[in-house]
Amino acid sequence: MLHGDELVSELIELNRYLEKRHRVGGTIRERRQRADQKGVFALLSELSGKEISSFFQGRPLVGVDGSLAAYGANYPYVVTFFRALAHTTSSGSNERIWAQEIFSPLLPRYQEKMEERINKGQGPDEAMAHLRWETLATLEAKVALQALELEPRLMVLDGGFARLKMHAPEIWNGLKDTALQQEVLLLGVTEEIATCSLAQTLFVEGEQGLPGLMGDREILFGLLQPGETYRLHEGDSGEQGRLYARFARHPQVVAVDYLKDQENIFEPALNFLYSITPSHGRGFPLWLDVVDAEVRLSKEEVDAMIATYLDPAMAEVFLRPLRASREL
Repeated sequence: MLHGDELVSELIELNRYLEKRHRVGGTIRERRQRADQKGVFALLSELSGKEISSFFQGRPLVGVDGSLAAYGANYPYVVTFFRALAHTTSSGSNERIWAQEIFSPLLPRYQEKMEERINKGQGPDEAMAHLRWETLATLEAKVALQALELEPRLMVLDGGFARLKMHAPEIWNGLKDTALQQEVLLLGVTEEIATCSLAQTLFVEGEQGLPGLMGDREILFGLLQPGETYRLHEGDSGEQGRLYARFARHPQVVAVDYLKDQENIFEPALNFLYSITPSHGRGFPLWLDVVDAEVRLSKEEVDAMIATYLDPAMAEVFLRPLRASREL
């Protein structure tokens, strides 16, 4: 329970604003009419077991995800654990490909990278955040590229293509080119949509009543029916495209990135993801949830590694935050 009239009154004010903002852009029907002018809605189909077997043709499915967990106080007294997993499975194979690494500004091999970024004007926390994302993207791209040696039919990444393209461009290019050569369908599924591109396309900037920053998440909420996708008319520019899919009854949707060179053949892959996604869940493909549960680093695991492999005195001097000793 909150104590203090100021907090309560401000929450009530926030709720009023959010309710008003949620009505911006009209009803769901009016938003669909706008969207229909700029793109196309399409229905997905649930595949039978026979159809799934026909799609995979004896080749495996691969899911790729990564995880990070930090331990410590403030810069530079912190260590970050990274883990990436490409988990492949089919009736004929079940293999896990791991990549793991730790990052800390205390380690000499990272001090130079940190100093280089700080000298360019980044603050320590910003520099550390960029190196973390770069490390995680690199590990995920590496295990994905290695998993292509198993010649999967479909590889699904947890997250969009842009992250790998930005933070691990060389490995991403190798991953993309190899997938095209081997005819491996490559998709990236984003659960938490943080872009504003769809909103900017459907609504004219400065339109009366629109908030200054309107995200795609709020535009898409409830816009699609269960088992429906939406894709903008994007033209031929760029090497990748994006569509939005509602794989379950939950009104929020996910974004699916695909390679433009594969846009004429990825429909069965989308139908497969729809088929394996629980209708009562939040609409995220089940296999990626399986991979996420295995690769995720828990606080207990991190604490156990610190306690097992670091001298307690060194952990106390360099890493253990004082707040960890709070008694209340």
